[in-house]
Amino acid sequence: MIKLAIDLLGSDLGEEELIEGVKSFLKDHDDIILHLFGNEELLKKHFNTDKIVIHNVSKFVPMEVGALQFLRMKDTSMYQAISSTMELELDGVVSAGSTGGFLTGATLIIKNIPGVHRAGFCAPFLTLKEGKQVAILDIGASNINTPEDLLCFGRLGNVYAKKMWNIEKPSVYLLNNGVEKGKGPDEVKNAYTLFEQCENINFKGNIEAREVMSGEADVVVTSGFPGNIYLKASEGMAKNMSLLLNNAFRHSLMTKISYLLVRKQIKRMKEIMNYKKVGGALTLGLNKVVVKAHGNSDAYSFYHAIDLAYRMASVKMTEAIKKEFE
Repeated sequence: MIKLAIDLLGSDLGEEELIEGVKSFLKDHDDIILHLFGNEELLKKHFNTDKIVIHNVSKFVPMEVGALQFLRMKDTSMYQAISSTMELELDGVVSAGSTGGFLTGATLIIKNIPGVHRAGFCAPFLTLKEGKQVAILDIGASNINTPEDLLCFGRLGNVYAKKMWNIEKPSVYLLNNGVEKGKGPDEVKNAYTLFEQCENINFKGNIEAREVMSGEADVVVTSGFPGNIYLKASEGMAKNMSLLLNNAFRHSLMTKISYLLVRKQIKRMKEIMNYKKVGGALTLGLNKVVVKAHGNSDAYSFYHAIDLAYRMASVKMTEAIKKEFE
């Protein structure tokens, strides 16, 4: 039986939208108990099942919050969801609230697995190969990382790809501004040497940003600052391409007719690149499964965030990482 804590407060679209995602998830899963943190009166209207445990909370963590400030917010849904993951021995926690607050709280309360000196904030990205994803980490948990941090991220991503995607020897790359060994800042060049010396990783060298989503790589390692820029740039590019495509087909009567001829292919393309299927990002290297859903999650996206946490718990991701870092 998988047990997860679900923080329902603090998202852009509100509690009702996330509740719909929870309801859809329950329809598809029997071996689950969800601890929901939110408005008790509202939750009781939607749920009457032994799969749900309701925790009444009315306050949420604001978007901008520091570590000390978060530790004083014990009456918020996010704090209680994270702390209950440890106190009630749950398998993991999911939240669509404040990213900074969630990462801070998870790190301070759940803590790193022994041997993991820097947990990695990881985003599974869709690629041009249908059904294939690539894990990119770190995507912004910290701005500056050492070569040892990058190697740690590589080891974490390697375990994730093995367990979640059943890849025997995941292809691991370093994100860089060129494929040559001597390219990039010192921490990347020094990390390259560390990766070459690590026998447990199938290290393939450097990869440029334009090739990340080609489907060649299984894991791409980067420092948090460029990783977050890559994340935001990719999201912006996808949004802009969608707008340009829509405008192009609406330009004239002929383009509208042309759309009718290719709409099945366009629909398939959008489905392949639908980021909502991923559900969100995750923090690898903590003592529990920790999934950060998109702040603007709708029911569909939140369903997949819960499903991501469920699948990670099912394959015993935390135990696999503990074994790697023993």
